[in-house]
Amino acid sequence: MATWSVLSRVAPGDTAEAAAERVVFVREKFSWAALFLAPLVLLRYRLWLVFAAYVAVAALLGFLTARAGVAEAVGVAVMAGFHLLLGFELPALRVRKLAHRGFAEEGVVVAGDLAEAERRFFGAWTASRPERPRPAGFTPPPAPAASGDAPIIGGFPGAYRP
Repeated sequence: MATWSVLSRVAPGDTAEAAAERVVFVREKFSWAALFLAPLVLLRYRLWLVFAAYVAVAALLGFLTARAGVAEAVGVAVMAGFHLLLGFELPALRVRKLAHRGFAEEGVVVAGDLAEAERRFFGAWTASRPERPRPAGFTPPPAPAASGDAPIIGGFPGAYRP
């Protein structure tokens, strides 16, 4: 079973369908991809500030290991630890980015896969959100009956002649 954080960005006046389109599920698990391909994963999820920090740390570490004469193995071990940290913290970084973009945490779902998590969440979410009555469709007032051949102001000349 996996744990999913659920975030949504609901605008005032949204219908249930429109609100459901802006729901994001973030799986809370260790990211093996971030362990081995950290820069690509950060770019995939558009974590620009974290990517900039990653580049700065990597450059600083490379500079310090070259300048201080420290063994290269120490630099590799520190970068491996940094990648390990990113692997554990990637879901939290994604949730934080979404919260900064205006998403609110709706809850947590425990499910085997994403489809089951969506079924469980939306089953409970739609039950807790009462459906607002929809406004009646606009019906235009009936057109006034034309009286004979009298021209209508602004009408085309001869529009009512047979």
